[in-house]
Amino acid sequence: MGHALGWLSSTLGLESAARRAGLGLLTLMMAASLTAGLATAQDAGQAKLDEATARKLNANSQADLAKVVELCEQALEAGLDEVSTQLAKGMIAASSLQRAQLLLQQLPKVVNNASALRNLTMNMRADLEKAISYNDKLAEAHMLLARLETLPGGSRDRALNHMNLAIEALQDKPVDQSAAYLLRAGLRSSNDDKIADISKALELDPTNKDAWQAKIALQLASRKFEEARQDAEKLLADDESNDFAFQVVVETLIEMGRLDEVHEILSKRIEKQPENGDYYRWRGRLEMSRDRNDEAISDFSKAIELNPRDFEALLFRGQIYFGQEQIDKASRDVSDSLLIEPDSSLGVLLRAHVSARQKRYADAIKDMEMLVRHNPSNLGWIMQLASFYQLDNRPRLAIQLLDQLLAENNKEWRAMRTRGDAKLAISQHHEAAEDYRRAVRIAEASKDDPNLKGDVKDLMLELSGLYNNLSWLLSTSPKDDLRNGAESLELALKACEATEYKEAHILSTLAAAYAETGDFENARQWASKAVELGRESKHDQIDQLEKELESYQQNKPWREEQSTEENKKPLSAAEAIDT
Repeated sequence: MGHALGWLSSTLGLESAARRAGLGLLTLMMAASLTAGLATAQDAGQAKLDEATARKLNANSQADLAKVVELCEQALEAGLDEVSTQLAKGMIAASSLQRAQLLLQQLPKVVNNASALRNLTMNMRADLEKAISYNDKLAEAHMLLARLETLPGGSRDRALNHMNLAIEALQDKPVDQSAAYLLRAGLRSSNDDKIADISKALELDPTNKDAWQAKIALQLASRKFEEARQDAEKLLADDESNDFAFQVVVETLIEMGRLDEVHEILSKRIEKQPENGDYYRWRGRLEMSRDRNDEAISDFSKAIELNPRDFEALLFRGQIYFGQEQIDKASRDVSDSLLIEPDSSLGVLLRAHVSARQKRYADAIKDMEMLVRHNPSNLGWIMQLASFYQLDNRPRLAIQLLDQLLAENNKEWRAMRTRGDAKLAISQHHEAAEDYRRAVRIAEASKDDPNLKGDVKDLMLELSGLYNNLSWLLSTSPKDDLRNGAESLELALKACEATEYKEAHILSTLAAAYAETGDFENARQWASKAVELGRESKHDQIDQLEKELESYQQNKPWREEQSTEENKKPLSAAEAIDT
């Protein structure tokens, strides 16, 4: 009875309150019920949020973080007050970002596996997009999404958009915003835009060393050496140990021809820090560039003494020994260098040249093939490999290689010339002449190219070999329908002029051209001069030069087949490379 009276009293009280509020009793009771239901739901949501918060404290795996996100989403679905709602959303964003960051750590392991990379980036993108859906001001998530867009299949425009949002979100954090501007600079396509972003980064944080170094790198790329040097000096003023800045100062001064200043700077550093081998190595490179090889070897040797694992000093010293024909010393240095840094392309290249000088052509070829596989667009390496094929009497392999190169770039006249040499070696005289003539036309046209690397004199010196080979073919080929005395003579005179009539084998070609035209008097004169120069220089073909002279003394033109017996020994059967 007491409980019933209590209920009745409560109901009457509600009814009285309802009348005062102008509401019916039923309406008020429904409102009270709804309030109680919301309170119950919020209690359930809060419980989920509390559990998520507890889990987040110890979450250190993708599964842990996924559970935190799941609990927060369940809490939001159950219902939370305003403060807890914001807390839950923030926790979802942070946990999703953290999951993406954990996935990012796996990127180096899958970068060469297209399928695994695609799955990884898809999962990262899903986590990051969830993060910014709950917190669109999360700069770290935008920056990671921008990074994903730089991977194959990504979009530069989307990457830039994410960086713009990150920069906007970091308005109250100048140091972090400076870093974001620098990252955006890397996405820019024009140097002006890059410079603008880097300048903004430095404005926000003048101590941002990465921004300074990026600015200097752009200046170097634009050949603004003095500006790069001045900025590098500013970095050194703040941090004398900044190796990047010091190297920029040294290299820009070298580029500007101020070698005495470089020598003085390096010598002062050596005097101040005599146990730092880097400075000896840098000075050694300077001396090497000035052809002061004894001084360079002394500096490189000191660098190696201070740091026996200085593979660069070993390699540079090996280069000098190679140029001095001290092949055993060069071989030892390059081998030691590659034991320390086996992936050095310069080291592998030098080892190939050492092998070729020792007539271990199979070893040289194996090294060059490895380099070309690593960088199939390196013209110099392809040409060197073709040369080694020929030295090993494998002209057909050289032709096959150069066919591929010329199919992609039919203006590479040096490749045409080398292919012509290979065709000549297998008696394809007409085909060789065609390659030579095309190479001459392209090379001569390049004399007027404003982008010509080097001067015209250097080009003409290089062309002399091409003129010489074509002239020799046109005057000495046993194929009657190919020989052309007048054209041969014109080419031989060009070759002689480019080499100032000082090369025995080119004077020999001039003699052959005169003989082909029937002018044996001039043929004997120039053949005699070729023999004279050949004896003075101990030319390796002096016997042939003398035989050519004998032929002209008998009023007989010279004929040469130049047929090479193909080396069919499998390259895989070559001896192992000695390292």
